[in-house]
Amino acid sequence: MDIFLGIVVLQEIKPCPELIWFATNECNLSCIYCCNNSNSESPNELSTEEAKGLIRQVAEFSKYFVIIGGEPLLRDDLFELVDYAHELSLPCSLITKGTILSEEWAEEAANRDLLVNIALDGLTPDMCDRLSRTDGTYHKTRKAIDICLKAGILQGITSTLMKPNAKETLDLMDFAAGLGVEGCWMSLRPLGRGLETYRELALTGPGYEEYLQSFYHRANEIRKKTELNFYVYDPIYCRVLHQHGNDTYNICGLGSYLNVNANGDVIACLFADLKVGNIREKSLKEIWSEVTANSFFNEIHDPKNLKGACGECTYNLICGGCRARAYQLTGDWFAADPACYYTTANG
Repeated sequence: MDIFLGIVVLQEIKPCPELIWFATNECNLSCIYCCNNSNSESPNELSTEEAKGLIRQVAEFSKYFVIIGGEPLLRDDLFELVDYAHELSLPCSLITKGTILSEEWAEEAANRDLLVNIALDGLTPDMCDRLSRTDGTYHKTRKAIDICLKAGILQGITSTLMKPNAKETLDLMDFAAGLGVEGCWMSLRPLGRGLETYRELALTGPGYEEYLQSFYHRANEIRKKTELNFYVYDPIYCRVLHQHGNDTYNICGLGSYLNVNANGDVIACLFADLKVGNIREKSLKEIWSEVTANSFFNEIHDPKNLKGACGECTYNLICGGCRARAYQLTGDWFAADPACYYTTANG
């Protein structure tokens, strides 16, 4: 979906807190849930010089640069681009499945202080290989974790939460705690191949509520012994945190940061195909200025505009539901979040 932002007079604008770059659509795996629909090809991706242009723009008004894919390790110029970001004092990190990560690569990353987050979708070969549709994924990813630990560059573990691996992701929390990493994060959204498989794979309703409560209690127990940061990247989890007495806020990032696809398309949410421009046609700062000035992004974060159960919910200021998920599954940005089971009546 494209959104017309119109012409805005450029003024002093607030910094974009971070920018996430899909460095390539190319991937050596074929995960059934992939929100980027990555495959063996990545046509029309940014060249090295175009990517450096992106990094220059990011360094002007953003604080952090996250490189994802596809599989970002498949870009031959990856370290050249990381070096360029460092020259501009732009901190960056990377998310990878790690299946092609080597000790030599990790040494190069360590020399550049590049922090690595590894995506691991379970703790058994059957689970990880089945979800990635590639034999050997689990063992290769576990090896990558060991390599990054040894090199001192492992920042965190990410996982995609689904019905098949729900129990294993809870056990993954203990595994991450044992590694001594900074964080362990879970997410799933209906986008890319994930849209095709969402209704089959996603936890929703009572099952999702039960999982979120279990996740909270497991995290609470582990955090009595470690400072590891656990999170389900979902506004619904903000409500769970609040219910247990934690200070929290709505984490919905729609329009509050930017993502750039491999072809230069700029999207306003990691989990929504909401194109707001292309860096080959406009500067990133101009696109960001238009986003921050557009009334749509204010309206979507105003609880008074929400419909159905989200509109009536007492937690709509803290949660508000995932607007991207509501749109992807209903066609209405303001509809009730189909994944949520909580209402004032049953809560």
